[in-house]
Amino acid sequence: MKKLVRDKIPEFATYASYRQLKPEEREDALKNKIVEEANEVKAAPDDQNLLEELADVYTVLEAFLDFKNISKEELLKQVKAKKAEKGGFTKFLLMNTDK
Repeated sequence: MKKLVRDKIPEFATYASYRQLKPEEREDALKNKIVEEANEVKAAPDDQNLLEELADVYTVLEAFLDFKNISKEELLKQVKAKKAEKGGFTKFLLMNTDK
C-alpha cells in the first residue's frame, strides 16, 4: 500500500520504506489523503474517534492550502460567499431527486 503519511511516521513505522514525493505527485496525494480521511470520519465509531478523524481532515486541508498557496483568509472568504449564495448545512435538508 502506498499513501501519504504524516512527517513523523517514519520515526516509528520503521517496517516501511519512504520517499519524498515529487512536486507533480503532491496534489494527487493530498486529494487521495483527504478522501481517505473523510472515509475515516464516516466510519468513526464514537465521538472521540470522530474528533480525531476530523482533526486529520483539518490537518490535510491545512497542508493542501499551504501547497496551493491559499491563505486561510481566502478560504474563509470563499466559505462565506458560498454560504451567502447557497446557505450552510444548519437545516439538515435531504434532497430526493427520485420521482
